[in-house]
Amino acid sequence: MIYSIDHACFTVSNMERTIAFYRDILGMKVDWDSAAEGVVFKGPEADKVTGCPNTEQRLVFMSIGNNYRIEFVQFTPTGKPLVDNKASNIGAAHVCFKTDNLHELYHKLMANGVQLHCAPQHIGFGWTMYFRDPDGIILEAVQDDPT
Repeated sequence: MIYSIDHACFTVSNMERTIAFYRDILGMKVDWDSAAEGVVFKGPEADKVTGCPNTEQRLVFMSIGNNYRIEFVQFTPTGKPLVDNKASNIGAAHVCFKTDNLHELYHKLMANGVQLHCAPQHIGFGWTMYFRDPDGIILEAVQDDPT
């Protein structure tokens, strides 16, 4: 039945800030923006799909590489912010990005004031680190060891 993953999605509080972070710091590109396309997601059908009645959603799809997309949704009115979001919480999620220079990315994130869990760590298969986007969403970056 299921044969592929189309995209991952995160709800965000400020779409412009989110686009700037993922585009300008992480190098992703905007593929589609419902606001720019004049597409409105609200009403009975959207309420049923999301289970969030009386909201409007702005959807933005961003990509990196050829096949990897993340959808970001900003609800109006907004829901509750993440509080004490830990990787060990049940239901916690993250996206992991591959890089060919984790230490360079680490320094770029530091220079932009991004919240980092720690400096890159070597954990057997290569290097990894966790960091946060502007809404506190957990992100990971990995760099494989040369084979």
